[in-house]
Amino acid sequence: MLRVAVQPPSHAHPNEPLYPPLVARLSSETTIFSELSQTWAVATLIHHSGEVLHDQLGGKVVDSAHPLPEAALGTNGTSVERDRAYFYFSGLAISEPGRYRVRVSLMQMDYSPHGSGEGTVRVLETIDSRSITVNDDALTNSRPSTWLQHIMVTQLLIAPDSRERAFLRVLRDDGQEIPSPQ
Repeated sequence: MLRVAVQPPSHAHPNEPLYPPLVARLSSETTIFSELSQTWAVATLIHHSGEVLHDQLGGKVVDSAHPLPEAALGTNGTSVERDRAYFYFSGLAISEPGRYRVRVSLMQMDYSPHGSGEGTVRVLETIDSRSITVNDDALTNSRPSTWLQHIMVTQLLIAPDSRERAFLRVLRDDGQEIPSPQ
């Protein structure tokens, strides 16, 4: 089952990398290690109207499955399902102001005899992030107290919760470069 492990911020500025970065996790009751080499995920920007926007999302929009180390495997709240792999979308940036979600689609190559001999791509699941509002507030014209207030509120809006911070530590321990908040 595909889930969002780390949600992107609810507010962002155009062309600035989203922090925290979007991370999806793949959970399963059984070991899926043998399937991971044929599995990847794609991030797509969805306008609040539902329109798919192909040219307004920058950064790493495709990631192959990264197996989670055994020590990092955790339960996700269900009886025997465990986190098995993750997908890390670093540097995602939205170019235009507006309200959006990022859709993550889980893809897998299918080499079954029923398909073509070369294999076909199947979309197994999709999930959407929370809503992201992108605006280009001109903070430079704000009074210092308003500017400071904005910074404090922004930090609260983008701060990952404890589970998300723990998941980001697992990624860092796995060799991923995790950015700091800007």
